[in-house]
Amino acid sequence: MNRLDRLLAGFLWLLGLLFVAGVAHIIAIFALPRLEAKDAYGRLAALAKPGELTLLPPARPGAEVVPFSDPALAQGVCLFDLAQGPLRVQGKAEGDRLLTLSFRSPSGEVFYSMTDRAAQHGKIDVLLLSPDQLESLETEADDDENPSQELRLVAPTRRGFVVVNSLALTPSDMSAASERVMAMSCHVDEASQQ
Repeated sequence: MNRLDRLLAGFLWLLGLLFVAGVAHIIAIFALPRLEAKDAYGRLAALAKPGELTLLPPARPGAEVVPFSDPALAQGVCLFDLAQGPLRVQGKAEGDRLLTLSFRSPSGEVFYSMTDRAAQHGKIDVLLLSPDQLESLETEADDDENPSQELRLVAPTRRGFVVVNSLALTPSDMSAASERVMAMSCHVDEASQQ
């Protein structure tokens, strides 16, 4: 009987341990989102305002604002919230200098990217819309003689951000690369809302 009591006590102790571990696990799962660092959109919102292009600080090893950033890139970010209206991103592209744009979800996942090679007649013109905004825009007839040259891009999420990168060929070229980034513009497109 003594041996059976020890076995039963050990079994109850193990059951209690599993119960405490299960409760701790459930509490950790529910507390993690509150304790976790902000998503990419949240981190960038501390540096930039929605609907305007903001130049990011230079990338330093271990201190990049955008993960895996190349220190030879000048970077700008434009936050968007399509509830405010469609976002227009536009600017001129120089043929001999690399300029890239990546459109991202709030978590930082890229849903579309392009380079300056996609520019038409030396200009980049992208209209970022929600599916509903695109549908209402398409109901208005485009001019058949002068069709729109803009790229209409449907975002999978209401909020997100656009990262604009420009390559600096040498460290002394960084200020020119920053100027190329800031030559791009992003703003809520009032004309597309009507």
